[in-house]
Amino acid sequence: MNIEIANRLLELRKGKKFSQEELAEKIGVSRQAVSKWERAESSPDTDNLIELARLYEVSLDELLFTTEPIPRKDENVANEECDGGVHAKEKDNTVVYTALKGFWQISAYSVAVTVVYLIMGFFGRLWHPGWLVFLTIPIYSIWVIERLTRKHKKNNSR
Repeated sequence: MNIEIANRLLELRKGKKFSQEELAEKIGVSRQAVSKWERAESSPDTDNLIELARLYEVSLDELLFTTEPIPRKDENVANEECDGGVHAKEKDNTVVYTALKGFWQISAYSVAVTVVYLIMGFFGRLWHPGWLVFLTIPIYSIWVIERLTRKHKKNNSR
């Protein structure tokens, strides 16, 4: 847990003039659990966070908002943000790519292919052979993903 959140939990509890024991009793946890939250040794689960927010009369955003980014504990996460909106997560030697930029490129291409198909059908009466243009979508998608993957790997090798 982030020390800033832990300090905020401590301040809110003291602001309501609760002891750790009183707070623990109100939300149904042990006093030791409250103590660990306030020392940033552990984090309250979602249900307890909701109860704390209700009890302190604050939103969850107010309860958890920090100005500093919270560090990740997962050591297998590599390169959260890369050029072009590409995010990579490495886990068990498997790399999963989510290419936001690629998504928009693929979507725009799919719309363009649909427009071409409709034009071929309405103006050229080529409805039956026109469906072949849709076969280019997966080919183009694979090309975009491969290009973004190559760019991502190139940026990581620097």
